[in-house]
Amino acid sequence: MDVFLTERLAIELDSRIAGKRLNNIFSTSKEEINFEFEDFVLKINFYQGQPFFQTPDVSKLQKKNRQPIFRELKGFCVQRVFPYLWDRIFAIQFENNTILRMYNFGKFSQITLYINQQWHATFPVKSKSIEFENKPNDDLLPWLDKSADHLRFLLPRQRQYLIDEGYDQIPMLQKQVLLQTIREEALQSKLYIHKSDSTYRLLSHHEEPSIASFDGCLDALDQFSRLYIAHHVFKKIKAAHLFLLNKELKRIQAKIKSATIQMDTLHKAGRYQEKADLIMANLWQMEKGLSEINLPAFDGEQMVHITLKKDLSPQANAARLYKKGKKEKIRLTYAKKTFEDLHAKLADKLLEIEAAEKMEGLKELRKEWYVKQNKANIKLPYRLIHFQGFEIRVGKGARENDELLRYHTTKTDHWLHAKDVSGSHVIIRNPNKQDIPQSVIEKAAQVAAHYSKAKSEGLAAVMVTERKYVRKPKGAHPGMVKVDHAETVMVTPGL
Repeated sequence: MDVFLTERLAIELDSRIAGKRLNNIFSTSKEEINFEFEDFVLKINFYQGQPFFQTPDVSKLQKKNRQPIFRELKGFCVQRVFPYLWDRIFAIQFENNTILRMYNFGKFSQITLYINQQWHATFPVKSKSIEFENKPNDDLLPWLDKSADHLRFLLPRQRQYLIDEGYDQIPMLQKQVLLQTIREEALQSKLYIHKSDSTYRLLSHHEEPSIASFDGCLDALDQFSRLYIAHHVFKKIKAAHLFLLNKELKRIQAKIKSATIQMDTLHKAGRYQEKADLIMANLWQMEKGLSEINLPAFDGEQMVHITLKKDLSPQANAARLYKKGKKEKIRLTYAKKTFEDLHAKLADKLLEIEAAEKMEGLKELRKEWYVKQNKANIKLPYRLIHFQGFEIRVGKGARENDELLRYHTTKTDHWLHAKDVSGSHVIIRNPNKQDIPQSVIEKAAQVAAHYSKAKSEGLAAVMVTERKYVRKPKGAHPGMVKVDHAETVMVTPGL
């Protein structure tokens, strides 16, 4: 706020609250203070350190979490409100020689309470204390102090006016006339709210695009404060929201790069099926004990080098390669599915970023932001799969397995785990004590095998039992449990 807007505010406040009693004065946050007079409310928000003045209806004030401020003033009557001319300071003088000074010093603004001209308290609390100083509130002009930059309080437009009028070359009396002209014009002019892409501005002259004009200072400050703060909060939340979305986008892109490398590797390392077929087609020229052999490819154009195990027969070496080929096919199928899922997530994330960039409403943006924040903050220890009406929970790691068993299961649930290898605990939720279909158990077993060291096996053994038969021995390592009774099923690992 400049010196003239500060003076206008003091003049209007004097007309509204002089002779009125201060019924309440409180804060609901470390940046906000509320003055409740008999029929008028003044709210000052020190947003980013700068003061923003609002005049809300008393019914709109927050009822909870009120912290009393400047308790000594409650019940006192206002004698007058006056500005300190040519300065960004005004004062509210109460009875009993008590005074509140409002220092509108940009990011160092504050309200200070003085009792008997002695510093008593300051808001915001962490502001630097300013000792009481007798200041003239008459019409003395700052240029009388020749040691100071006496035009610092003027706006660029006003300084340019003085330059155009040859201010530096004219006598002192004419300088005073020019300064008084600027002041009178500023005190009587309309106020305009100007909007640009980056912010809102409150101006004492018309400038396009102006979205509103006001005769009164309080009305202008009230509307400007709401728009300015809402706009900056919107920009802050939007920037944080887009930062998080782009971070998620980079994570997906990194996973796609990794999946691409994995698929290329699987394609290059393939041909187990072809090598096994070549062995079976050339059994007549092979014998046990070979460690390697070169056989012509089926197209007859090149030789294929095959590494063998000496202690296995040709047929057993072929069977070993057939098994490897089957495992590789499963891994490649899974890698392709993962690759497709990642590209679908990439497309969704790009659409989400595009939608966020187009958002203009603070309410809509806040909703999206808070939903994403809540999802980020709620970290469950398990993955969730739904199958045929049942919920399957899969532990994410050793410690998460313990947390899953302890806090996210009941004794009527079913527990599954790959046999004799490390892996995730899998829970089929069954709080209603239903008969779990065999198809659901087999699906959960496939998932348990997939999230274990047996995921690359053609067939894997998985233990199945009720949760009540699984317990955590005292002092056992994370993820380690003792199972008192379990059955075993054989499944193909997969999701």
